[in-house]
Amino acid sequence: MERTVTVIPASQIKSVVAASIGRKKRVAAYCRVSTELEEQQSSFKNQVEYYTNMINNRPDWELAGVFADDGVSGTNAKKRFGFMDMIAACEEGRVDLVITKSISRFARNTADSLNYCRKLKNLGIPIIFEKEGINTMEASGELMFTILSSLAQEESRNISENTAWGIRSKFRQGIPHINTEALLGYDKDADGNLVINEEQASVVRRVYREFLEGWDISDIARQLNDEGIPGVHGRVSWHAVTIKRMLQNEKHVGDILMQKTYTTDFLTKTQTENNGELEQYYIKDNHPAIISRENWDAVQLELSRREAFRKRHGLWTLGSSTNNPLCSHVFCESCGGKYIRKCWEGITEVFWKCENAEKKKGHICNAKNIKESALQKAIVIAWNSIVADRELHLPGWEQMVTDGDALQKYWGRNMIAITEDGPLEAEVPELTRMMLEEITVKSPSEMTVAFLDGTVKNIKLDTLDIR
Repeated sequence: MERTVTVIPASQIKSVVAASIGRKKRVAAYCRVSTELEEQQSSFKNQVEYYTNMINNRPDWELAGVFADDGVSGTNAKKRFGFMDMIAACEEGRVDLVITKSISRFARNTADSLNYCRKLKNLGIPIIFEKEGINTMEASGELMFTILSSLAQEESRNISENTAWGIRSKFRQGIPHINTEALLGYDKDADGNLVINEEQASVVRRVYREFLEGWDISDIARQLNDEGIPGVHGRVSWHAVTIKRMLQNEKHVGDILMQKTYTTDFLTKTQTENNGELEQYYIKDNHPAIISRENWDAVQLELSRREAFRKRHGLWTLGSSTNNPLCSHVFCESCGGKYIRKCWEGITEVFWKCENAEKKKGHICNAKNIKESALQKAIVIAWNSIVADRELHLPGWEQMVTDGDALQKYWGRNMIAITEDGPLEAEVPELTRMMLEEITVKSPSEMTVAFLDGTVKNIKLDTLDIR
């Protein structure tokens, strides 16, 4: 018997398959707009409404979901949560067809476009791009899709470059581009000008004040967290790096440095610190200041001084979990090591031990331990000696106030004011934190006490001799 071959047209295959499935095609729509402008928001709402109505009005389709990303760039798929939810729905078998407005709405990254197009194609899920009239399941669909995806990526590059050019052009004209969402102490008025937010500004002033009073940035962050003080985003989440950036932010003194960072990759939006690669623009007195210029300058000098102090002594940090003002300020004359405070249950008196005398560090130093009370007594003796000779020191402090830099002026004024209160009966942690530079221990009874104004006192506790 002779064989016969019957050709079944494609349309009949679809009808056979549809009949075998016996259900409507589950269709998902994807919408995206890349900005939060009012007209774009309107476009976004219109897209969602359009696809919802279109799918629901087709008798052979049923809505599998309208997945959307509002105000999100199309250059990185992983940051588009609506898009990734749609891909997950496809992988879970809940979608038969994806429809979207255009390739640029789907993605502006060629690699992402091809990757997800092929992923869905392997799952048997076509993507229909209305504007371009492309169905990725058709023979010519992927070729056209690849070409147009590349064009969409290039368009995104042009948009990024034009946006950057526009911002830099405004910089040259002295027009700043400021995001107040991450700037503690300021809001924007109706005209876009920076205005002081007094509630937040009080926190900024506190941070600057406490830093000049001797508190380490990690100590300040811990205290703000302990007190439940909210940060710029309304959350209680303070870190040392947050405090340091605040202290270095010129906006708090009313100035603005533009183009601190720049975008190195328009696809990933990678930001890199501008270390001279591009021009920068500095505007002085651009807006109301929260911090006086003298205090701002003093803080910058103090940041540099502490960094040099930390490097000189090989310290990781100047902070202390105990808030003890002597931590990271007591050193061994023999080996240069830092003295560590020892306090645990059962000991009769707190003492300090050279870190290099610890057995776990190899016991390379034979320096003896020193009682905390001895250190405190040495500070009192040294300070009272300064108070006793106040008239001799006064011209030097006045010279600092007159001719010194902002930090020296601060120290000079403090020494003049505090020594007026007379001698101490006991060590005062606030004074120690504010004016002590370091103590060098020669022996448990002999040490050198140096203050930030440059005054140095050699102390012998056994004879109470001051030299």
